[in-house]
Amino acid sequence: MKSVNIISLVQAYRSLEPTEFSDYIKYYGVDINNNEVEDLQKLASNMYELLPFVNIFDVFYVGYKIHHISKEFDLLRFGSNYILNVELKNSSTVDKVKKQLIRNKYYLSHINKIVHNFSFTVQTNTLYKLDGNNELEIVDFSLLTQLLTNQNLLKMDNPDELFNPSDYLVSPFNSTDKFTNNQYFLTGQQELIKDNVLKIINTSISAFISITGGPGTGKTLLIYDIVKWIRTQKRTLIVHCGKLNEGHIRLIQLGWDITPIKNFINHDLANFDLVVIDETQRIYAAQFDKLIIDAAASNTVCIFSYDKQQTLSSKEARANIEGRINSVVGISKFKLSDKIRTNKEIAGFIKLLFNNQRKDIPFSNCGNVDFDYFTDITTVKNYIRLISNDGWEVLKLTPSLHATEHHESYSDIYSKNSHTVIGQEFDNVAVVIDEYFSYDNSGSLIYQSNTYYDSVKMLFQNITRTRKRLKLIIISNKQVLNRCLSILE
Repeated sequence: MKSVNIISLVQAYRSLEPTEFSDYIKYYGVDINNNEVEDLQKLASNMYELLPFVNIFDVFYVGYKIHHISKEFDLLRFGSNYILNVELKNSSTVDKVKKQLIRNKYYLSHINKIVHNFSFTVQTNTLYKLDGNNELEIVDFSLLTQLLTNQNLLKMDNPDELFNPSDYLVSPFNSTDKFTNNQYFLTGQQELIKDNVLKIINTSISAFISITGGPGTGKTLLIYDIVKWIRTQKRTLIVHCGKLNEGHIRLIQLGWDITPIKNFINHDLANFDLVVIDETQRIYAAQFDKLIIDAAASNTVCIFSYDKQQTLSSKEARANIEGRINSVVGISKFKLSDKIRTNKEIAGFIKLLFNNQRKDIPFSNCGNVDFDYFTDITTVKNYIRLISNDGWEVLKLTPSLHATEHHESYSDIYSKNSHTVIGQEFDNVAVVIDEYFSYDNSGSLIYQSNTYYDSVKMLFQNITRTRKRLKLIIISNKQVLNRCLSILE
C-alpha cells in the first residue's frame, strides 16, 4: 500500500472517469468508495479553509487494514513523535464513535505511545477527539491542522512492517497475562455472538449452544472470554478435549475450573450451571451422548465449540460429532466466519500447498513463508535444534502409542506435537514434510506411510498454528519442493 495526498485523491475523484479513478486508487492500494470520498472531501475542506498548505494533506494511508486481522482505519498518518488517526462517519452516535476510537487507540499504541484519535461526523460537521481518559471531546479543526503541521513524518515502503501480530492477536493460552488483564478486543462478529450467548445463559435454566468456525476465526478466545464474563455469576467448568497446555495450567492457578476430557467423568454436572466443551469434534460419541443426558437432567447449560475439519484420526471423523450436535433438540447455533488470526499470505500458501492443482487462490509473497531442503535425517535433526533455539516453534506429528512411525526418526523429543498445540498459536512455526507426503490424482496432499493419526490433518493442524512466519523443512521430496517453488516464485 502506498501513501497518498488526500487533496490529490479528492481532485482525482472529481476529474477522472470512474474506470480511471478505479485504476488510480488501485495503484495506491486505497480501499474507498464514492460516498467515503465525498465525506473525505468535506473533512479536507474544513482543514483547507484554516490552513491551505498541501503538505498537511500528504503521506496519508487511506483505508489501511492490518494485514493479519479484520481491522481497518479510514485515515492514518505515521510520525516519529506521534500517530494521527481520523475516522470518517457520515452519521453516527457518540457511543459508537467513542468505542471505535478506543479500539483504534489499542491497536495503534503498540507502535507509538502517543496516538491522536479523531472522528469526523459529516452530517453534523463535528470533529471529535479521544482524550487521555478515553473520553470524547468536541474540538476545533485547528487542533487537527496544528498536529498535522507539527508531525515528524515517518515515511516507509509499507506500514505492515509496523504491526506485530503477537501484539494484538491474543490467545488465552499463549498470551495468558494479556487475556486475564483484558488487553484485547473481540471483533464485531465475536461480540454479537457473545451477547446472544450470554443472553441465553442468563435467561435459560437449561440450554445447548454450539459455536463453530475454521482455523483463525477466534473460537477459543470467544468462549474463554464468555467464561471470563460469566464465571463470577455462574458455576462454570471448561472441558478441553485433549491434553491441557501451559495456558490451561496458568488459568487453573488463577481459579478457573478446567479439566481434560479424560477426567470429565469425575465431575458431577449438578455442581455446575455452565459447561463449555472446547474442541468438541474430538469427544468420543459415548461421552457426548452421556453428556447430553446428564446436562438435561441437571439443568446445566452446555456450549460446544468445535471445527469439524480439525479431527486428527479416522475414528474422530467417523464419530460425526457435528451430526450429533446438530441433532440436539432446541440447540442454538452460531458460526464464526471472519478470519481474525489468519495471515492472508500464509493462508493462501496453505491452500495452494495442500492441493497442487489449485490456481484460483490469490497469493502475494511477502517473505513470511520459506523452506529448506535436506536429504539427510541427521542434518534435519540438528537443524531442528538450531532453529528451535532461534525463536521457531517446530511442531511435529503425534506418534502412535502402539507402533513406531517414520516421522519419529527425525522429530525432536522436545518439540510439541499436533495434539498438544490444539487451540494454541505461535509467531513462528516450522514443520517437517518428509518423502512420504505426495499428491493424488485430484491434486490433494496425501501421506503414503502408515500412521495411527491422519498425517495430512496433523500437518494442517500444525501449519495453521502460525501467526506471522512459516518455515517448511522438506526431506527428499522433490514433488513438494517443486510445488513450493511454483507458489513462491
